Amino acid sequence: MVTDTAAVVNLYEMVRVARVEGGDRFVGDLVSGPFGRIFGGQLIGQAVTAATATTTLYSERHAHSLHAYFLRKGDASRPVTYEVDSVRDGRSFSVRSVRAFQDDRVLLTATMSFHEAHAGLTHQVDRGGYPDPDSLPPDKRLLDVPTDSPHPGHRSAVEIRRIPPALYPTAQGSPPGQAVWIRSRTQMGAHSHSLVPAVLALSTDFTVLESIVYGHGLTFATPGLSIASLDHAVWWHAHGNMEDWLLYIQSSPWAGGERGLVTGRIYDRGGKLLASVAQEGLIRLETTRAAK
Repeated sequence: MVTDTAAVVNLYEMVRVARVEGGDRFVGDLVSGPFGRIFGGQLIGQAVTAATATTTLYSERHAHSLHAYFLRKGDASRPVTYEVDSVRDGRSFSVRSVRAFQDDRVLLTATMSFHEAHAGLTHQVDRGGYPDPDSLPPDKRLLDVPTDSPHPGHRSAVEIRRIPPALYPTAQGSPPGQAVWIRSRTQMGAHSHSLVPAVLALSTDFTVLESIVYGHGLTFATPGLSIASLDHAVWWHAHGNMEDWLLYIQSSPWAGGERGLVTGRIYDRGGKLLASVAQEGLIRLETTRAAK
């Protein structure tokens, strides 16, 4: 595992926020994405950290679901403020609403739920057979679009091992999809274990829209292609460890009207299902518009 923090972004630092005195407001610094844009996954991760900080009176409750909408682009060179509203604290559930904004511009809204889990019915979908990450070459395409920042970009925070399509066990005629192994390049160190759900949530956004783009023979550098995340949902099922490889299986059941939907499942190396994911994105191709 790479631990040279001068060369890569620390994944755990990406989700940290600082509480503003006098209320449930928090401030987080950002890592630049391509062209200075904010990486949506970092907004999600910091929103999770901020909401979690308001549940300290319910220490046995853990994040189990998040539903977020991306509303506006932001400036990655400036901090983001997170305002948390404690919607409800019931006997076993706590609900929080989060707004992320710069000045008076709201960038993201999210609703999160926390639950004190007890023993109950259990089942999960099996992940199927995939190559071990140690048998696959490192992915050197940290980004296939340029960045104008001299500092490491947000994708430098993780290692990715891509499973070749020939080894991806899908049925003939199945929708676009992919499977990747992903892990943090840096260790948790002295960071609190409370950041783990936020780090996992952030990581679900690294490759999620690739299934649509690559499934149509395009890349993120395709001329005329414009991509933006619209909304994002995460359901946590079990605790994970980003310092070991996690398998992220993604598929896109539908695309149309300049939008596309991707669903995903994240497993640990032992095959335990850690999280389920869904995201809809804007996929706009100017050449398609010009042809109409």
